[in-house]
Amino acid sequence: MTALARMALASVLAGVIAGCVSSDERGFQRYHVLGDAGMPTIRAQSRRASTLLVTPTTASSFYETQEIVYSRAAGMRAYYQFHAWTERPSRTISELLMVHLEHSGSFTVITRAASGVQGSLILNSHLSEFYYDASTDPGTVRVVLTAALIDPARRVLVARRTFSRVAPAVSHDAPGAVRGFNMAVGEILDDITAWVDASAPR
Repeated sequence: MTALARMALASVLAGVIAGCVSSDERGFQRYHVLGDAGMPTIRAQSRRASTLLVTPTTASSFYETQEIVYSRAAGMRAYYQFHAWTERPSRTISELLMVHLEHSGSFTVITRAASGVQGSLILNSHLSEFYYDASTDPGTVRVVLTAALIDPARRVLVARRTFSRVAPAVSHDAPGAVRGFNMAVGEILDDITAWVDASAPR
């Protein structure tokens, strides 16, 4: 191979690599705050005298990380190299869920940290999917969360439901996906808040 041919090949390879990794994904690590795209919107019809113990949200092992997960093909998941969350999504979702439930005004909301206080009902939640589908441009984010409402006194499952939300990414990159995550998380927490209010005994 001549020197000219080697230079041409190197130029082509450099272009391919640049196309696969956008300029905002190279250079240094960026940390994104997972939030709620809007204020909680669900307001309960009336306040109950009962207390609601909200346990920390758990997550499937692959999503129990600060790394932002994306997919470029069905059945494939990967982590962004230069983009991550400031906190694990499961932890942030727990905190945001508390805010939504407190804002609803339906219950006195407590956590396990409130020692000595027993909840009339217990709310467990599990994050099973939390990724950016980058197979299309600009792509979409997918959030799947299962919630279970338990009556500890009677030791019965009051209700259980899996919630799913899909939201568009703003742009075909991690920052654009983050804005989609914020939208999907706000919507799914509103869904759970309304479901808890409708499912809990009055």
